[in-house]
Amino acid sequence: MKTILALIDFSDVTPQILDQAEEHVKAFGGDVILIHVVPPEPLVVDFEPPAVPPDVFKSRQKQLFLMRDTLIDHGVKATAQVFGGLLLETVLDQIASIAPDVILMGSHGHGALYHLFAGSVTTGVIKQAGHPVLVIPSVPAPETHLVKAAAKRAQLARVGPLGGIPAPI
Repeated sequence: MKTILALIDFSDVTPQILDQAEEHVKAFGGDVILIHVVPPEPLVVDFEPPAVPPDVFKSRQKQLFLMRDTLIDHGVKATAQVFGGLLLETVLDQIASIAPDVILMGSHGHGALYHLFAGSVTTGVIKQAGHPVLVIPSVPAPETHLVKAAAKRAQLARVGPLGGIPAPI
């Protein structure tokens, strides 16, 4: 059995990640696990560690479950999990716990200056995960049946097709 881990960040590359997950399952079999990490609020001046806002967490969880349900409707065995925490550390912990056969994630094509100051979750996963990683570039892609189905399901649930809230993984 193959385990496909899809890291979802609700950005413009999310539809391509979902499409690749479906294609991998149909080609190789297996299960898809969708994961999203909600980062903590930035720490301004406080003595406690920053927390994940509960309303954001619940909203992202609802959006991710809609994506999972869309995959299930297309014959893909899928689960979804939302975590709160530091992005790269949480993703790497989950990768170690799941031990997937392949990791699907997007790349946003930021330049060297961005990576100098902000780092890159994609680079960190590639260097530290120890599992094959398929990086999907952030380029416009045609709407596929899965994207249209997810948009319809989201419309019925009264949220945006990808949740409408862009956020890093």
